[in-house]
Amino acid sequence: KSDMSLAFKKGFLSAPELPRKPSRRKQNALPDDAFLPAESYDLINEDDIEENPMVAEIETSQQAYDYSLEYCRAHCNKFNQGTMKLDPWINCNFANDLRAVQFNRKLWGHHDGPGKGGTSRNLLLPSGVVMHYLEWGNEQAPPIVMLHDVSDSCHVWDDVAQPLAEKYRVISIDFRGHGDSSKSTRREYGVENLVEDVHELVVRLSLNGREWGGAFTRPWVLCGKGMGGAVAVSYAARHEGRVAGLVLWDYDPEMPKDRLCFTPLQAGEFLGQEALGHILGKQLGLLRESKYLAITFVNRCMYNNVNDVNSGCRFKMDPYFFLADMNPGLAWTQLRTVATKCRILFVHTQNSIDWTFQRATDITTSLEQGSEQGEPLSVRLVVASRDTCRDEQGELTEDLSKLYGGIANHCMQFADQIDSLARAKLKKEGNVRYEKVTTEDEEYRLTQKRAMRQQAFEAAGFMGKDDPPPPKFEDFDD
Repeated sequence: KSDMSLAFKKGFLSAPELPRKPSRRKQNALPDDAFLPAESYDLINEDDIEENPMVAEIETSQQAYDYSLEYCRAHCNKFNQGTMKLDPWINCNFANDLRAVQFNRKLWGHHDGPGKGGTSRNLLLPSGVVMHYLEWGNEQAPPIVMLHDVSDSCHVWDDVAQPLAEKYRVISIDFRGHGDSSKSTRREYGVENLVEDVHELVVRLSLNGREWGGAFTRPWVLCGKGMGGAVAVSYAARHEGRVAGLVLWDYDPEMPKDRLCFTPLQAGEFLGQEALGHILGKQLGLLRESKYLAITFVNRCMYNNVNDVNSGCRFKMDPYFFLADMNPGLAWTQLRTVATKCRILFVHTQNSIDWTFQRATDITTSLEQGSEQGEPLSVRLVVASRDTCRDEQGELTEDLSKLYGGIANHCMQFADQIDSLARAKLKKEGNVRYEKVTTEDEEYRLTQKRAMRQQAFEAAGFMGKDDPPPPKFEDFDD
């Protein structure tokens, strides 16, 4: 009896426990290290961090919103926001620069004052979305269309578009659910929807001329940054012949989903501008640069109540935004297809946190190998440097004016090359004729134009209020 009881007791103690089925809430819960204090994690994605399996399973706008909500509850709650502080000196300058940028943007349309902002326009799309876009330059000039990144707006191209407007017609748009464009009531934010929005703008503005045979006579340049680069590649692949060149700024076909398709902070609510400014400064490397931190804040963020700064702030985008139907395989296929049909210019930002220079070189080299038929492709890589200087406190800071100026120069050279090739083709076919105009002829034309304006001004000065209208040629007929 004792042996049986011992065996029974021994077997009872050594029997393995039945596995418990984890609850649904436990499966979708954030890892334990997500709830550690603020000093134990970094909001910037590092290379050694593997992709979150919860992010990989996101396929809809609702799932993206739910993940963003849980992420913000863990990383940007009231306790953590209290620890997100800027340097006192930087915070003071940031507040002053923020008021100046908001005033200039509202009054002049540009953060630096009058004469630089583009003309603000709105376009009602067939889907019911009201698209907002900015336009610079002459309508008769060759067009350049610019697409912004996720959780950004059309104003990110302000410093790039203004130098280009002297020679080109520059158009910068706000995607649906971003900036001043309206949201999609059905939460339709797939890449197909964004491509159709861009195509509707291109058709409405008649950016491409057509011959009687149906060929496009004026191809143009399409620029995209981050997510805008993915939309630009998709547009060029779907509408062959319209785009002559692509400028892809910090775009990698294999970018993670929480960087390319949505942002984990899009559903966050922030108590004040300092906490959100700290996050932006840490992500973009602007913790010591108050001016461009304020410009980035105005471009991307908004107050819950415009009349009350203390009402809290959030990102200026739809919290349900998610770029659906986009994956690395599709992105690579479209990029290789587009590389055989138009010119591509990759722009890599110096010390970029999105991709390394080696990664940019590998992508360019892979595309330069050519198509399956061995045709040579026009793919180039340039580097846009970020100027580093010292502020009044002697700390290292970055002046992004050099970055935007360098990108504008690269875009100008790229567009000039495409425009010269198009002109040479038309001249070879005999469709255009060029005449040499000397400096004396040009000065004579300007003199004649000024003389006619002066005569019209003097004639208007002699006319009185009650004078009859000037006679017409019919009055002198017999």
